[in-house]
Amino acid sequence: MSIENPIGLGFVGLGWWGSVLAEAALESKSAKIEGCFARTKKSREKFAEKFHTENHSSLNNLLENKNIEAVVIASSNGVHFEHAISSARAGKHIHLEKPMSLKISEAKEIIRVCEEENVKLHIGQNFRRWPMFRIAKEYVSKGNLGMVSIAMSQFSGNLGLVAGAESLRWDPLENPGGPLYSYTIHLADVMEFLFGEVVEVTANCGKVGGPSMTKDSAASILRFSTGQIAIISGSYLSPMSFTFEIQGSKANLLMSNSHMPRIQREGQEAWEAEYINLDLDFINGRNLANKEQFVDLHSAIRNHEEPEVSGIQGLRALAIMRAILLSDQQKRSVSIKEILNEE
Repeated sequence: MSIENPIGLGFVGLGWWGSVLAEAALESKSAKIEGCFARTKKSREKFAEKFHTENHSSLNNLLENKNIEAVVIASSNGVHFEHAISSARAGKHIHLEKPMSLKISEAKEIIRVCEEENVKLHIGQNFRRWPMFRIAKEYVSKGNLGMVSIAMSQFSGNLGLVAGAESLRWDPLENPGGPLYSYTIHLADVMEFLFGEVVEVTANCGKVGGPSMTKDSAASILRFSTGQIAIISGSYLSPMSFTFEIQGSKANLLMSNSHMPRIQREGQEAWEAEYINLDLDFINGRNLANKEQFVDLHSAIRNHEEPEVSGIQGLRALAIMRAILLSDQQKRSVSIKEILNEE
């Protein structure tokens, strides 16, 4: 399906994920790629050749490109703030990958400047858009699971083993807490998408012997304003693994990277659980979610609407990660209000 009047995009940060997003933008039919920038000349040349777009030697040069309406920022965490502020001041709409920044104060400033410049701020928390979570949201909202008492999730991978000493993934300043900004931040956003605002966090981060300077694992208990609790966890030393289970008084819903969503209803034995056929595996579900992001960005810009995932959602997901880090450091429960007020 072709979308009328596609938006012109400029890409900043041209690694693996930047390329994945560029492919999704084109497949969505809602955008054109009008330029790219990265600090490394080789990365710029490779991206520009692959996507037949203009190779910009500086961020300012890219921001002067009048064909670019929105900037997709997939650069290193530590430069998100600089790139977002510069883009907003240039009058460009923004798709900003998670985490918004490394500091709550910087995330707040990004939101403020985007509002001041009247540009859309669209955050790349794509998990809530995955088909499995759209179904989960429907089940929770309609009461199909009954009264939800607990949700448990884990998302792990092996970046702590394979990223390498030169990768910022191994830098404890750029990427504190190991899996937190790579994996766990997605779980935090999904939890609030499904169940409302988290008010308190109790967490631990562990170092079990991986070669990186970051922590290797993290686990946290979240408390919601409703009284419900949830667990989010992840490892940096594991083969790719993802599970998400919601337990309710009428049914349990289990989602995983290895099988279709499974629902077990009250009164059924474990072997009687039913599978929900999505016609999409884990990776194809991700790709569909990425395409939907750019349809949403197009709609926000062309129709003057708010994005589904705005700066507020990005800020709150970041705040949960900051609360996990502080809870681990000080060995106490930390409120989200404390994090949002003090940083």
